[in-house]
Amino acid sequence: MRVFLAVLCCVMLVLACVACKPKTSKGVATQTAAPPAPTETQASTTGPIKFGFNLEETGNAATFGISDHKGAELAVNEINAAGGVMGRQIEAVWGDNASLSQQSATVAAKLINQDKCDVLIGATTSSNTIAMAKVAEEAKRPMLSPAATNPSVTLNEDGSARKYVFRVCFTDDFQGERMADFAVNGPIKAKQACIFYDADSDYSVGIWETIKRVAPAKGLTIVAEDSFLSSSETDFRTKLNKFKGQKFDVLIVPGYYNQVAMIANQAREMGIKQPMLGGDGWDSPDLWKNAGKNIEGCYFTNHYAATDQDPAVQDFITKYKAAYGGNVPDAMAILGYDAVKLMADAIARAGSTDSEAVTAALASTKDFHGASGLITINPQHNADKKLVVIKIGAGGAFEWSFTYEPGQGGTPAPATPAAAGAPAAGTTPPAAGEAGGGAPPPAEGSKKPGPTG
Repeated sequence: MRVFLAVLCCVMLVLACVACKPKTSKGVATQTAAPPAPTETQASTTGPIKFGFNLEETGNAATFGISDHKGAELAVNEINAAGGVMGRQIEAVWGDNASLSQQSATVAAKLINQDKCDVLIGATTSSNTIAMAKVAEEAKRPMLSPAATNPSVTLNEDGSARKYVFRVCFTDDFQGERMADFAVNGPIKAKQACIFYDADSDYSVGIWETIKRVAPAKGLTIVAEDSFLSSSETDFRTKLNKFKGQKFDVLIVPGYYNQVAMIANQAREMGIKQPMLGGDGWDSPDLWKNAGKNIEGCYFTNHYAATDQDPAVQDFITKYKAAYGGNVPDAMAILGYDAVKLMADAIARAGSTDSEAVTAALASTKDFHGASGLITINPQHNADKKLVVIKIGAGGAFEWSFTYEPGQGGTPAPATPAAAGAPAAGTTPPAAGEAGGGAPPPAEGSKKPGPTG
């Protein structure tokens, strides 16, 4: 009996061991350890390359963000149709910062942490881009701004360049110095100027500070200056009245299009007839729409001229008009296009989406032929490139007036076949006998607030 019980126990023990052994057939998973998760580098070698866009799609800078979106989208579609980058398609992930700095930081964090974007494009205005840049730098994610011009965008607080942050546009110090030079040496031939800047805007303050610094050496005397708050002011008459009592040749307004339209309307209403001069923040179809004849004869610095006969410029304009209803692209559109093209080029040169490799490729960019001109990234991660000056002519036509190449003085723009200039950006070419773009100005100016960054 004892022998029988011992044998029985042995049999039961063997059966128990067999029952506990993991099954490996008929699709039943074993209890072996899971394979290690792919590293970031391994994960980035296949599938689409994610471009995260942080733009002002709504809010008071929406015309800028929407134009950037269109230009960027055109570039993405073009690259993908040609086979993508390293044989991989670009997947665009769009984020709207609502023209607010805090929202810009939030969107940047989402694109990095939730959407797992490989690279970032944005933002458009300087204040929003500075907020975004801090997030991108901390996350070590390559970032390229299409249009933010304040020098602080690519700089740390100690003045050193942020490693992962770049731009495809010129900066406000370059722009402000050329504005002062043009005021004196261009058609205005100014000797005395008044400056009216937006204290709410990093962009506007940056240009104002540069002009004040370089004006004496240029032979330009600032006889009066004042500031306004784009976040709250729409009536500028009291401050403009201070300028009216001065003897001056040009009113410099380094602001954004909505405020500039209101200022132009109110200045002309008060009898201030001097030409106005501004920066690239003027380039919006809403400027002519809201100011009409009150802005004619004024000038602004910009990133490209639609009448430039460079084949790259004209090719971009042709493709943009075909894609978007025949409208002439503004500077924000061409910069959005160039930002995507340069980022894709950097990834291809890096041979990888690895952040360090892409960052190194961006930093080494030299003479990249974008639609807006040749782009070289300098040690501060800014784009060394040409600047143009646009005159707002009859009917709102944009007439190329002057050109400034990096390190050189200004030269008059070459004659172009379009004698009357290009229509205002964002408008369709006028029919025969019609003025180019825009409606008569409202009596009291537009009441729509403008960008704050």
